Amino acid sequence: MRPPLVKSLLKAMIAILLTMIVLEVTKTYIFPKITIFGSYIITITFSTLTGTVVSGYVLLKYEKLNQNLGNHILERERLASELQNLNEVLELKVQERSRQLLAAQDELARNDKLAVLGQVAGSVGHELRNPLGVMNNAVYFLQTVLSDADETTKEYLGIIKEEIAVSDRIVGDLLDSVRIKPPHPEAVGVGDLIGHVLRKCTIPENVTIVQEIPDGLPPLKADPLQIHQVLRNLVSNALDAMPDGGTLEFRAERAVPDAIMLKVRDTGVGMTSEQLGKLFQPLFTTKARGIGLGLVVVKNLTQANGGEIEVKSEAGKGTTFFITLPCAGPQVETAGEQEA
Repeated sequence: MRPPLVKSLLKAMIAILLTMIVLEVTKTYIFPKITIFGSYIITITFSTLTGTVVSGYVLLKYEKLNQNLGNHILERERLASELQNLNEVLELKVQERSRQLLAAQDELARNDKLAVLGQVAGSVGHELRNPLGVMNNAVYFLQTVLSDADETTKEYLGIIKEEIAVSDRIVGDLLDSVRIKPPHPEAVGVGDLIGHVLRKCTIPENVTIVQEIPDGLPPLKADPLQIHQVLRNLVSNALDAMPDGGTLEFRAERAVPDAIMLKVRDTGVGMTSEQLGKLFQPLFTTKARGIGLGLVVVKNLTQANGGEIEVKSEAGKGTTFFITLPCAGPQVETAGEQEA
């Protein structure tokens, strides 16, 4: 198949040849007695007309060819752009699938660890709690009968009692991490819940407590005992992260029409991005003491009550936990901002 431009040139040459034939026929048979000057006039006229027609024809074909070429270029650019967009979409999907796969692998590893813990937690937990109870009773008895003892004896008895409490909490975390009881949700005010938790915790004098609960905030719809444990674990972690003192903040707000977001923020040592990625994994801990189950319990209890938990932290700048829980209804809570 000949290129379009070659076809156009061939047609132009044929048109010129036909014009020359018509010109000769005109001079020979139509105007046989025409003068040389008249012959020149006829020749120039036919040549001009032929040139105009042929050049116009060739130019028209060239413009059409140029337009087609431009259309092809635009179409090619459009297809290239679509291909690039498809590649970008594909890359995003691959990244998303990779993230989902990693999350699934992490969840599988987490479940495997919990399964192993579940096999030993029940028997070991009960076996440990019995002697811990006996030891706690013995310390209480000694503190009672040795009320007049010297300060060193009282100090060491206090240390023993504190260590028993720490051990009992570790055993409790071990049991709670593998046996989440079904929640019994009821309406519970955020301010009342926080106040009850703080009354149960020993807050150091160098730690300032700030509460901000807005007017008109409805109560939570959750198991108060389980959410109490969630907040108590977070408070304990926050205090451990502020050995030199700081601020512990509680803030609540309406996240969506049917949920409340509770923020628990400390100004402690914070965490690195690597530590954040492992924060809710069983047996992972940033503390010198503990077995890394407190936040596992926090996450499990939050999810059991239909909630979600997220965390943001930066080394040296503190940590903030975001807990979203369903709300019970339009009941109004007393607002306030409290510092202690």
